[in-house]
Amino acid sequence: MGEKQYLLDRTLERWRGKRIAVGIGSEISFSGVLTDFDEEVILLTNVTDYAGNRARELIVKIDDINWITLL
Repeated sequence: MGEKQYLLDRTLERWRGKRIAVGIGSEISFSGVLTDFDEEVILLTNVTDYAGNRARELIVKIDDINWITLL
């Protein structure tokens, strides 16, 4: 039988290519398209922060994320 796939991995795989929002710390949030992920980080593209600032890409450590939502 194959290696157990964790809920986070299964969910992120389903959400790949879709717009998500992530919360980092108590007050910082970003939204962007989930482009890729591994066991340590996620990569978002076409990123916007809570203040409306835009960026092309953002890499976030999974350990630093408080929440993730599908938009």
